[in-house]
Amino acid sequence: MKKYYAFVLIVISITTIIFSCSKSNNEEYIAVSPVSINLASVPYAKLSDYHFFEGDIKDLSPSLDVLPYEPASSLFSDYAHKKRFIWMPKETHATYNGDDNVFEFPIGAVIIKTFYYDHVQPSNTTKRVETRLLIRKSTGWNAYTYVWNQDQSDAILESTGNGVHIPITWVDDDGTTKNVSYGVPSQTECITCHKINLNQTGEITIPIGPKPQNLNTIFNYSSGAENQITKWKSVGYLGNDVPELSAIHSTIDWRDTSKSLELRARSYIDINCAHCHRNGGHCDYTPQRFNFSNTNLNTFGVCLTPLFTIPDHPFVINAGNADHSEMIYRISSTQASEMMPIIGRSLVHQEGVQLIKDWINSLPVSCH
Repeated sequence: MKKYYAFVLIVISITTIIFSCSKSNNEEYIAVSPVSINLASVPYAKLSDYHFFEGDIKDLSPSLDVLPYEPASSLFSDYAHKKRFIWMPKETHATYNGDDNVFEFPIGAVIIKTFYYDHVQPSNTTKRVETRLLIRKSTGWNAYTYVWNQDQSDAILESTGNGVHIPITWVDDDGTTKNVSYGVPSQTECITCHKINLNQTGEITIPIGPKPQNLNTIFNYSSGAENQITKWKSVGYLGNDVPELSAIHSTIDWRDTSKSLELRARSYIDINCAHCHRNGGHCDYTPQRFNFSNTNLNTFGVCLTPLFTIPDHPFVINAGNADHSEMIYRISSTQASEMMPIIGRSLVHQEGVQLIKDWINSLPVSCH
């Protein structure tokens, strides 16, 4: 009998050890995101304090749960490239709010966007210029800008509120040397674009790019190519309230020449103009509505008399006559009192201007 009890005790002990080791091993392999967001303490002094990136921070290699994304078309910012990421706290997700409205993000969500240039002279290197953060607090979105230091080892919070200008000389993909005094926006300039005031109930700060219409595209993740909305769902960043992909009225990459000229032009206009020229936007007081969902050609600008008249440019979009369209005049200008968008660029986006010219000239002549 003593031998029996001894045997039972040995079995129980071995089982306990195995179970404990198994539990310990399982816990050891549960990965935890290193991202650190204390809403009461942000903004932090340095970009590295958030732990959004692993390894050498300048490589922008995302940490666990920091998800890269890219809208179908990108806002022109003096030819700067951009890398975008989204992070949300565990057990939270964004909800659907219409195809052409940004997702409703949970408290604690962070949108990260870094602006950079390749082939920067004289050393022909990549130069990261700024990283912008939008952090969702209980009171709404807050915008913070971090300017990269000279040795590219970190980005420092821009705390003056005035913005800065950084001279950049780079060689583009065609081998042409270009120069720009890149403008890191002030806090006021950020809010000019990142705001909405629906029904005139008060301005609130919002993101611009992460809308269902802009994310219904394929992105090359490290794990392989996948639709972005599908990916967001799979990692828990979206729930089941988002419509089927085929039901989302989606923008496209304006550079995709396999698509129709109209769809390319409207996608370009939406990402570059609609955040101001829509209901509740900064330019709500003007009659044109450039959001992608607007199917009314007149309020979209075709044969629409502009609020501010420019000689010999009688319509916002003069169908069949791009050279006498207010839109072409403004996107071709670099004069602060005339150019559109009013901030965010100092150069003319030649390729974008040509696209809109081609589209306007393709329209049947109908404005008189």
